[in-house]
Amino acid sequence: MIGERDRLEAEARRRDGGGDTARPPGGDTVIERRTKSETRTKRPPLYKVILLNDDYTPMEFVVEILKSVFYKNHAEATRIMLHVHQNGMGVAGVYPYEVAETKTRTVEELARQGEFPLKCVMEKE
Repeated sequence: MIGERDRLEAEARRRDGGGDTARPPGGDTVIERRTKSETRTKRPPLYKVILLNDDYTPMEFVVEILKSVFYKNHAEATRIMLHVHQNGMGVAGVYPYEVAETKTRTVEELARQGEFPLKCVMEKE
């Protein structure tokens, strides 16, 4: 009965002078056509947490940092540590801003407590 409904709506618009609203005869109800707008949530920007190489921080300490702060397994932590050692820097992980900031501060705090000059920075991806 879609055709019947369309006919009744067109008749109601004709009586009321057109438009998207219509009053059925003898009633107080207003019928409006509404379009549903679709909203999409934007993904937050991601940040790379980067470890910087130095000549004083032991490799074992860097591996332990990668395992405890970034939850890497031993093999992955060793691979990242060697990349940092050979290339001067390496990505430990990619996170939303707040998580990246927390991990960066945690690494620098642990390095300070261990009296090592290990530096960690974050960079927008």
